[in-house]
Amino acid sequence: MGGGGGGGGGGDGGDVKAVVLAGGEGTRLRPLTRHMPKPMVPVGRRACIDYAMASLVRAGVRDIIVTTAYMPDAVIQGLDRSSLGGARVAFSVEREPLGTAGAVKKNERELDGTFVVISGDLLADVDLAAMVRFHRAHGGAVTMALTTTPTPMEYGIVCLDGHDRIVRFKEKPRADEVFSDLINAGIYVLEPDVLAHVPPGTKFDFSKDLFPTLLSSGHGLFGHRLEGLWMDIGRPSDLIAANRAVVEREGAEAALPGVEVRGPVIIEEGAVVEEGATIEGPAMLLATSRVAAGATVVRSFLHPGVSVGAGASLEDCLLLRRSRVGEDAILLRSILDEGSEVGRGARLGESVLGRGARAAAGARLHDARVEGGAQARQ
Repeated sequence: MGGGGGGGGGGDGGDVKAVVLAGGEGTRLRPLTRHMPKPMVPVGRRACIDYAMASLVRAGVRDIIVTTAYMPDAVIQGLDRSSLGGARVAFSVEREPLGTAGAVKKNERELDGTFVVISGDLLADVDLAAMVRFHRAHGGAVTMALTTTPTPMEYGIVCLDGHDRIVRFKEKPRADEVFSDLINAGIYVLEPDVLAHVPPGTKFDFSKDLFPTLLSSGHGLFGHRLEGLWMDIGRPSDLIAANRAVVEREGAEAALPGVEVRGPVIIEEGAVVEEGATIEGPAMLLATSRVAAGATVVRSFLHPGVSVGAGASLEDCLLLRRSRVGEDAILLRSILDEGSEVGRGARLGESVLGRGARAAAGARLHDARVEGGAQARQ
């Protein structure tokens, strides 16, 4: 994935540099992103950005620039360097957000040949080496990775001719403006001269600003269709779905004494599941997480130190470090940030508790966002 799956391509990217865009705040994920930027949100056992970095390493890219704006220290300190395979990583910090193209423009002097740009806050099956080969074979200024979606209004849509050339592009069209279900997937191969069209020190985006400019001036923009998984993690439901997709791939069947386990799971050594509990995958229980007797964990993902009380039920949930669920509580499609707590018998649906927040015993919450440290009673 640009992301966690997809082919490596045999190192054809060795002469190509890359920029990973990691400046996003992730406002739709609040309050989760009050304490972490969107690219650092966990998907499976890794931060989302680590999948993008891994895809570059698999393609043989040796020089990577990571751009940051919101909470840059969290990106710089949190990046997993253990799987970079010797690739050189530099960080570019923006005092004020410059947009996707503006962030790359800031590093123009380092980009003296064909280069790759990839968003650090998405998951995608992308063979970057194959995409670079496609780009060079077509001889264009830009190659844009494309995928399909049932909700094209949320993205930039693209129309191709019979030679994979982009002939029409519209960013976030209204429903009556939709002419294609092919969308911009947020992964590009570019030639350095396109950056001459980006004003320095100015907020400027690829989709809203640069690509329409290049298209209208006759530059060759081509579309490379992705196969397989592509996921944005922009909303809480998207983040849960991304965890489900990754764990489904990485998990395996497991057996625990006295525990009903179905489907693919990741259960790390040190996780404790008491007899009489039920685990239904895709599910993840990382070391030091604990599930009490009679609890049910369905398509949910527990980070270290998480505690689920007796008789509690989780379905399609993400629980970060040291969060706690009381006895007989029921959680559906919800996220608990670090150190948050759900009291005994509470009911949560499609809700997010911020860091250290608490839903009181017996609370009833639906589509709620509880800021860190706050307490919700209804």
